[in-house]
Amino acid sequence: MTTFSSDLDGNRIRSLPSNSINITTDQLSLANSQLESISDWAFNGSRIGTLQLNGNLHLKRLDRLAFRGLGSLRTLDLSDTALLSLPTVGLEDIERLLVKRTPSLMTFPSVYHFGSIEEAHLTYPYHCCAFDFPAIQDPDQHRKYQNGARAVGDGVFHTAVAEESSLSVCEQGRATRLRSVRCLPAPDAFNPCEDIMGYRALRVAVWVVVVTAIVGNVAVLVVLISRSFKLTTPKFLMCNLAFADLCMGVYLLIIASMDIHTIGVYFNHAIHWQEGVGCQVAGFVTVFGAELSVFTLVTITCERWYAITNAIYLTKRLRIGGAVRVMVVGWMYSAFMATLPLVGIGSYSKTSICLPMARDATDRAGIAFLLLLLLGNGAAFLLISWFYLRMYCSISHVERGLVRPNDLKVAKRMALLVFTDFACWAPIAFFGVTAIMGVPLISVTNSKILLVFFYPLNACANPYLYAIFTKQFRQELLRLLGRRSLCRPPPRSANTLLEMSSIRGGRKSSQDSAVESHLPAAAVEQPALSPVLECSRTSDPGSVAPPGHAPRPDGGAQ
Repeated sequence: MTTFSSDLDGNRIRSLPSNSINITTDQLSLANSQLESISDWAFNGSRIGTLQLNGNLHLKRLDRLAFRGLGSLRTLDLSDTALLSLPTVGLEDIERLLVKRTPSLMTFPSVYHFGSIEEAHLTYPYHCCAFDFPAIQDPDQHRKYQNGARAVGDGVFHTAVAEESSLSVCEQGRATRLRSVRCLPAPDAFNPCEDIMGYRALRVAVWVVVVTAIVGNVAVLVVLISRSFKLTTPKFLMCNLAFADLCMGVYLLIIASMDIHTIGVYFNHAIHWQEGVGCQVAGFVTVFGAELSVFTLVTITCERWYAITNAIYLTKRLRIGGAVRVMVVGWMYSAFMATLPLVGIGSYSKTSICLPMARDATDRAGIAFLLLLLLGNGAAFLLISWFYLRMYCSISHVERGLVRPNDLKVAKRMALLVFTDFACWAPIAFFGVTAIMGVPLISVTNSKILLVFFYPLNACANPYLYAIFTKQFRQELLRLLGRRSLCRPPPRSANTLLEMSSIRGGRKSSQDSAVESHLPAAAVEQPALSPVLECSRTSDPGSVAPPGHAPRPDGGAQ
């Protein structure tokens, strides 16, 4: 039968068995039907110019030879279906292919099977990368076509550097022209045709950051959880901070490992990675770790400020029970924020680095979520800076305006803590807010520099500034290794990790001692009590000397 157009839209046909359609027509429409499968040779003997199978929402299976025996096909529309794979046999002469809004089709077949294609409308931008870099998508077919090109002496297949060139190849004794293809959606700033780590230097740097963050935070957790001293409020808070920062290291480890696994061919794996479980887990871990780290830093800073400003009041301390309740709230908040993109508020699948993003410009809930994250972290930075300023003022005026020579050193070390927080959050917040407002100032490729060098800065710096750089932590680590016979433990002095050495042999007021016991490790002159590993001596009623008496090394009073 010969017709100009055959419209069979909206029918109840569920399958097309072999040899079920034999027709000659310019256009055959089976759109918006109930098709679920099409068998081999279903269109055998037909000559159809345009075949419309779009809108068959339950169409999952196309047999490998479904289009075998179909001639004259120039346009095929498979949009809005549930296809898991796209057969290519019988589509060699197709010129226009439409597979839009079909997220189930994650793997696109080799572009070398479409010898005459001129235009493709697909679902994922990464699928269009195959037309720009065919040698990467299918190296074996590329070699065959290159060999065929040399045999007939006519050019190369079009690539990113030869956009308008074409290739003549011998295939079954005839020459086939492969043209440049117009493909949509084109790769964009969020989905470029590049590896996860776009630069070789970043690929090296990210592993340095991974090792630094994981080793530092694991060391802190191992030493703090060891049985060498009892659980205290600062120790408990530092355990939470180390765990949160360890999550950031794990996230970077996942990203770096995937980059190594897909180096040079990432766009072949992009859809499976970004839409799969791995990227969702990585995104959850990084948001959870980042929010828990920020919450814990604020809690630590508030606890130290409160202890310093109430140093002579022994009952005004954050006890371990209160700290546990505060951190339960922090864990619940962090888990809640990290879960939102998993339930449709934002998405972890927008980019290869699995950071939360709005799905598109109309995703108001996703945009609000991102603004909440960025502005919340900015407010936390301002709060931490304000508390450190108040702590420094307390130190400077602890003796009625008497300025001590050590004040400048304390101020510089406090400034280092504030600077690491600022360097971590400020670039992310600035470029994130501008992108949300529709004025992106940096591409995803360049944003990976922020991902490696700024985003995990706190995760790398915190274990060292708050713990590892203290003399007491190193001594405790050596003792722990000594108990495992891994090294010779240092001699145990009268001063334990829970006691403070006298500074320069001088006397201190009780408030002065309590103030320094709550400063960050990076802000206390050695030797002094590590504020991260130990709670203030003032939390023990017997640990503070009466006014006018300096504390003795053994914890008594002179």
